[in-house]
Amino acid sequence: MKGKRPLRIGVHPANLHLVLASCWEGTFPNIAVEFIRYANGRDSAALLATGEIDICGTSSTVPIFAAANGQDVTFLAASAQRRRDGALVVSTDSDIMTVQDLAGKTIGLAEGSFQTYLLAKALEKEGLNLNDVITRDVLPAEGLAALQQARLDALITFAPYQDYALTTGTMRLLQGSEALIPNRSVFWTTQAQTIGAYTIASFFDGLERLGRDIPHNIDQAAYILATDDTSPGLRRAWHKAIVARNWSIHHINTTILRELQDEADALFRHHVLKHQVNLLA
Repeated sequence: MKGKRPLRIGVHPANLHLVLASCWEGTFPNIAVEFIRYANGRDSAALLATGEIDICGTSSTVPIFAAANGQDVTFLAASAQRRRDGALVVSTDSDIMTVQDLAGKTIGLAEGSFQTYLLAKALEKEGLNLNDVITRDVLPAEGLAALQQARLDALITFAPYQDYALTTGTMRLLQGSEALIPNRSVFWTTQAQTIGAYTIASFFDGLERLGRDIPHNIDQAAYILATDDTSPGLRRAWHKAIVARNWSIHHINTTILRELQDEADALFRHHVLKHQVNLLA
């Protein structure tokens, strides 16, 4: 970092690790930090480009888009795989019984997130591609309501919303993510941010320490993450999701980079990316 300016960490609701870090006392004791809040993880690349944040955590898809758009992405850390933390659901009374039945249907998801990759892989496995379906960009709670009101034919959701959806009795699982994608969060920056090695190491250590603390403080984590959810059922789903989640943090290695490259290649095959991206160079 230049001078003594705090490390500006981007925080958005979809990266639970950083949401908790921003509210957890003493997460980064060895460095000065400032948490910059914004609404959507897909804005992370733009905020890095303008220098409003120095570092962020997102789904793996976001930095792949950034790299495809010419940003020099640097991966710093990754979560454990969360293969069960994503699902394609339909209404209980829907006539959609298989992924093949999605052809021509309208599917809600967070465009440009891991959900795009999940949908691409689910379709690809059945000989379809993203051009065979209609997608609608929706927020998690908005998507649940839209599916219940038949404004969507299917929805891609994630924990805790997927657990909540499947306990309402109005939705059923069409396809889980466990056999399709690794579904890691990644923590990253760009070369333009020029973050020093000590700061990066301290950031990693803080994430790792928090990952060890959370399983011993489930109620505290649930209180923070469920603050804006008033539904008792959804609050219970948050608690369940925190217990089930693997909160460990990992250094970037060849296995993780190959996973990211597989994702980039799939998104290019489905014409989501305009350019091929080489993350292994």
